Amino acid sequence: MEQQEPIRLLAVETSSSVAGAAVVVGGKLAAEEYLDHRLTHSEVILPMVDRVLGGACVSTKEITALAVDVGPGSFTGVRIGVCLANGMAAALGVPVVAVDALEAMAWLFPAFSGVVCPLLDARKDQVYAAAFCCNNGEPVELGERFAGSVGEFLPALRAYGEELLFVGDGAAAQKELLRAEFPKARFAPCHLDRPRASAVAAAALAKLERGETVREAMPLYLKKPQAERMKYGD
Repeated sequence: MEQQEPIRLLAVETSSSVAGAAVVVGGKLAAEEYLDHRLTHSEVILPMVDRVLGGACVSTKEITALAVDVGPGSFTGVRIGVCLANGMAAALGVPVVAVDALEAMAWLFPAFSGVVCPLLDARKDQVYAAAFCCNNGEPVELGERFAGSVGEFLPALRAYGEELLFVGDGAAAQKELLRAEFPKARFAPCHLDRPRASAVAAAALAKLERGETVREAMPLYLKKPQAERMKYGD
């Protein structure tokens, strides 16, 4: 029987202040790079991709799939990552796996027995938020996605009980409020508190197994871009 070639997946993360790239070969994380110093993603992501591919000893032509965080998040950042993934996939003739930011954050805690609550900063004291049950090894979303103030999201959170784990820059910014409301809640440690390309890759591998690929990824917005809101109103 002919041995199947291993999946060589390149994942990119640009939806937040974090820029990241990771390479997974045959289900193993071979290389990853992470930067959170607020440099322009358009300046750093391509050199970062070159470095992780080189570190993993994978040439561009050997990539078999691309994965990208499609948001919600920074509208500019999301577009940078989506355009990069779509362009490379089209040039190489390989599929794209679209992974949303909130699910990717939940993939950082696949063994947590409670409810993982990613909260990503949406500016102006607002967040993008969701809740996931992860004790089956793969995040399962609970309830509906949310975009708004943390205070407006509290009633939904109370329904999930006391075993909560908050993750993301939105949770860090609202830590005092969340601790007051949920004294038993946990907060992600610093090395797991921001989006990571390796988490995008983990989510993408599960989607690949189910055949959930696209020819072209599309940005996921939970609210209108600022320019559109300014022109037409909320």
